[in-house]
Amino acid sequence: MPKYRTDLVTRRLCAATHLDQILARAVWEEYVEDGLQAVALPQGINLVALVRHTGQALARWRRRDRGLAVAALLLPMATALALWQVVVGAQDAASIAAGVAAVTLVAAWGVAYEAELSARRAALRLGREGAPVTDLARAVDPAVEQRLESMKRANFVAYHSEVERINPFVGSGWRITEAVWDAVDVSRPAKDDQGREEKIIPFDAADLHHYLAVEMPKIVGLETLQARNRLYVRGLHVAYLGADVLPDATRPPAVVVPKQLVKTGAVQAGAGAETYLCLRMLGPGGRVVVTMHLRAHLLMPRLTWEVTAYVIPPLSERFDAVEYVPTGPARLRWHTVRTVNRGFRHTLFGAPGRLNGESTRLRRKARRLNQVRKEIRKGRTDWDYGAENGLREAVADWERMGYIERRDTSHYFKRLEQGVLLATGAFLREHRVDTSDFEDTEKRIVNAQTYNFAGPITGPAQFGSHLQQVNQQQPTPPPSGGNQPGPPGRS
Repeated sequence: MPKYRTDLVTRRLCAATHLDQILARAVWEEYVEDGLQAVALPQGINLVALVRHTGQALARWRRRDRGLAVAALLLPMATALALWQVVVGAQDAASIAAGVAAVTLVAAWGVAYEAELSARRAALRLGREGAPVTDLARAVDPAVEQRLESMKRANFVAYHSEVERINPFVGSGWRITEAVWDAVDVSRPAKDDQGREEKIIPFDAADLHHYLAVEMPKIVGLETLQARNRLYVRGLHVAYLGADVLPDATRPPAVVVPKQLVKTGAVQAGAGAETYLCLRMLGPGGRVVVTMHLRAHLLMPRLTWEVTAYVIPPLSERFDAVEYVPTGPARLRWHTVRTVNRGFRHTLFGAPGRLNGESTRLRRKARRLNQVRKEIRKGRTDWDYGAENGLREAVADWERMGYIERRDTSHYFKRLEQGVLLATGAFLREHRVDTSDFEDTEKRIVNAQTYNFAGPITGPAQFGSHLQQVNQQQPTPPPSGGNQPGPPGRS
């Protein structure tokens, strides 16, 4: 049977950056440009590959706009000169000026055509070639790639205060359920085969978290399940955690922190700092991302679990644009010609404004960052280092959760829920705790727990992040020139 590529979503996003300038700029600003705030977890996206293709796409557009900017200035001048020479009766000079204008116009069209054709070929290669997606684009700054690679091992997440009410697990998508399981008594010792009480082996919540992180992939049997303990901290409180978390107050916080700090967050919650066991499951091709965040509350003699489940749906319809790119050489060139002709005037004469606008944006951002950094160094401001939302959830669309996705997601959640209960029971037995109370509670949890797939409890936050423009932009029209409508952006 045919199967999705394991890196399907990464390839789709990389292809989209070649076709969608707004998306490419948002990705570059989020992951590469200078800043102060943390970024959300990649959620199954190969960030190194995505940034490489984004850099390639942006470099292509800059080259195009630089060439077009020269043409946009030269063309009116040559045209005006030709008209003036006609007025004064200098026919030879008028012919030369008109020739310069014509050559400039043709050259400008060729620059726009070559950039568009190159972008489409790059997008098609991502769907056709079996080479690793990272090998299909040139590397960027090694320091940037090293930082993005470290996010695969992230055990620390800072969330912005504005998203705390809706989703402190920033970047996780739509919340499906939120529950606190019934407390169980873990103070009674188990009995041996002769009926004698055994001595309970002492444990704390961190021990239970660690046990589940190790054993869950074995118990559940889902190949793409990843289990990791992570410390979630309110962005305003990051500065109070010390140099291990914030080595430089004028830079974003670390994503990998000492394990002891994560362990401490499981045993004793601080002000806006708690450790959660994060279970992440990728559906086929990564089209759907399922995450379950658990926190053990151990207040002797009772133990309970706080459970929150999230879903990131498939990519929105606009990311299917690569499917409309013609594959035949002749049709590819013909449709590229149509696309270039349709928007050539705006592409040509908008080039100076695009270049100037980007330079202005970068200067304003640099001034703003310098001002904030001065305030931070002087201790005059409490900066919120938390992330506001994530790329993967920003490009998702709940309306594309079809029957198969809802069914599989429900199945994943049930498997994860049962795995947590089985692992908890095994942990208690290993520590010689009487599990009779736990077994009774386990049955009630399995029977009572539900997951809402008729619609999300709440959508992901949309507070001020530049990634919000990715949602609000109209869907990319098919490269063949069609105008099929897509789903509206979320508000």
